[in-house]
Amino acid sequence: MAGSEDEPKRIRVRLINVPVKKKKINFATLIKNAALAASIENGDHETGVEQMFDKSVGDSGETASSWRRRTQEYFLWMSSLALFGVLLAIAVNEILWYSAVGFETVDTVFSTILKISVLVTTAASMFLLYKYYDGQLEMLRTSGVGLSAGFGFMSLRESGLGMYFLCDLLTLLPMPFPFIHFTMEMSDIFHEDTPTIYTSDNLFMALMFARLQFLPRLIAEIWMMNNHVAFVSARMHNVVIDTWFVIRALFIANFSTLILLIFATVLANSYVILICERPYPHVDQLAEFDNAMYYTIITMTTVGYGDIVPATRLGRYVALAISLQGVVFIALIIQGVVARVQLNPTETRIIDFVVGTHNATDTRNRAATVMQTVFRQYRLNLRALSLGRSNVMVKSHPKVTSCLRLFLSAQRLQETESMLDLHTENTHRGIDSVGDRFDDLEENMKKIMKALKIK
Repeated sequence: MAGSEDEPKRIRVRLINVPVKKKKINFATLIKNAALAASIENGDHETGVEQMFDKSVGDSGETASSWRRRTQEYFLWMSSLALFGVLLAIAVNEILWYSAVGFETVDTVFSTILKISVLVTTAASMFLLYKYYDGQLEMLRTSGVGLSAGFGFMSLRESGLGMYFLCDLLTLLPMPFPFIHFTMEMSDIFHEDTPTIYTSDNLFMALMFARLQFLPRLIAEIWMMNNHVAFVSARMHNVVIDTWFVIRALFIANFSTLILLIFATVLANSYVILICERPYPHVDQLAEFDNAMYYTIITMTTVGYGDIVPATRLGRYVALAISLQGVVFIALIIQGVVARVQLNPTETRIIDFVVGTHNATDTRNRAATVMQTVFRQYRLNLRALSLGRSNVMVKSHPKVTSCLRLFLSAQRLQETESMLDLHTENTHRGIDSVGDRFDDLEENMKKIMKALKIK
């Protein structure tokens, strides 16, 4: 019995000492991390990030952290100007539509000035896009990645940023150009003799809404600019924090970001379907923005009443794209809701305890029912025997077998829950012991800092 009593203690000792045997303590790293944590606690976030993030200094004398902050500023201004250009293009489109004679649009002085403004904002966005990717390349070079010199095809391909740069550039190209005006006819679904006429301003305006892809990236860059400590934690755990990582994290952790993106997408899709349906000679309900928004929401939620439908070919193509976007957004919303209603480990343990207690009570009640039923049937058998009647054996009586079956089922369920709870308890004990070991390491690190007079 003594050996069996000592066995759990030996298991715990081995669990506690595993980190010490496998990994030696690097006191220099502990001191560096302690100084970093102290600088962050004192409010000197920039110094803390510099100590952990910057490994080297580039030829220009800039550190990787400084290049990262500079590229974030470039992207902030670039995306802001690009999205502002969309608003200007919407103003151009509305002015041309309401000043049109019939379905023939004519440029006015004000619309031409707005088109030039769109061109200027787009040109500035393209320049800032170049500066953004050039800063990304410099940040990689400063971090020790070997790339070709300058900003070009080879350096973008070697860094893996070439496709992203090309996609962003193509996103910025469509816009209503000043002094350029042409029309395109598309055959009607119902009336072949009256085609739908679209102008270049209509088509480029619809394509400009692709710039909405900058919106979640803009939110992510703002988040990264205000969370320097996140880079320290990521560096410690060998995790690369980039825009896509932050977007995924924000969709889960910050539900308002997802709602904002869905709202912006609904407005954009409503205006695009309005652009497609408004030039239709046989004007229908989708020529009004409120009806277009109603149709977009009904389509994205996969309800599809069918009371309003697009009447043009281009409008139907856009409706297909809207329905696909709705499927994606519904999946993201479900994932976000599940992440918020899902129980954490502590809450799960509480629920398991409540369920286990309920199962134990249910097993006791079933056992009491079996005993009462057996005793009652035994008395009935004695009475029948005294009267000379035949009777059914107690163990094979239907009432006894029925309540006994329920008791065995409840007992198996309780045993299953007990096995699971034992495994969970052992896991938590191991985690607690590892946590105790890390607490001891932290105490030793504080003693070292105190001895070296590190505040």
